[in-house]
Amino acid sequence: MIRKFSLIRHFTLAVICAGALSACDSAPGTQDLSRSAPVVQNIQVTPDFLALDLIGDTAGVVATDVTVALDVSDADGDLSKVFIIIGSPIPGGEHVGEAEVAVLTNSRVEVTVSVSIPSGQAGLLAVTAFASDDDGRMSNRIFSSIEVTSGSEPPSIDQIDIPDRVTRPPQGQPPIAVPIVAHVSDPDGIGNVAFVEVLVNGISTLRLCDDGGQGTCNTGFGSSGDVAVGDGLFTLTIQVDALNVAGDNTFEFTAVDRSGLRSNTVIRTITLD
Repeated sequence: MIRKFSLIRHFTLAVICAGALSACDSAPGTQDLSRSAPVVQNIQVTPDFLALDLIGDTAGVVATDVTVALDVSDADGDLSKVFIIIGSPIPGGEHVGEAEVAVLTNSRVEVTVSVSIPSGQAGLLAVTAFASDDDGRMSNRIFSSIEVTSGSEPPSIDQIDIPDRVTRPPQGQPPIAVPIVAHVSDPDGIGNVAFVEVLVNGISTLRLCDDGGQGTCNTGFGSSGDVAVGDGLFTLTIQVDALNVAGDNTFEFTAVDRSGLRSNTVIRTITLD
């Protein structure tokens, strides 16, 4: 695994040296500006496609190896290490693979990285590679990706918790919070469900969130009211006030997995009194 604290320390020293050259010299005088950072280029990832359902999992996790090849060079000849980071298919998720290897000469380097992906978490894995030299100078970063798919079965909406009727509050009273919950399942695991969308009155599309109420799903919409992350209960909390028009409101729910497969559509109606 990459020692992140060590990387941060070396990077900080490099920044300090850049801002105060004489303070970092081992002897009086101006720092030798001919010292240069490493350069990395020509990245290639093998394989660049993973079908999780064909690999098989253990305790809900798919484990496999990928190979990252790249050219590494340094004009000073003081190469030290190459680092590989493979990101999560879930935005903001933890890295699914990391590697750190020593490299001493300009060369084409191949790094084997062990990756562990929760079953069903399809998506795109971002691959980042960079290098450092003996003085902690960091190279440029280069990028590639790995496409990850899960099974071919779509998710399913098993149940919708939604009131049939809601009475609007009197004029001047605060709005009423109405939670709407979709119970969703997926043959490839609940982690394979990307989101649940709802089309309201055939006009507005919103999302139900399984985000623990952290507001990561409907950005700017406010808290979803969801209770727990990853429990398969996708929630949307709407506000009903005195200005809402009385009558029937139609809600059409569809779950979408990370491969783009869509569930059955479930239609429900809330009547505002």
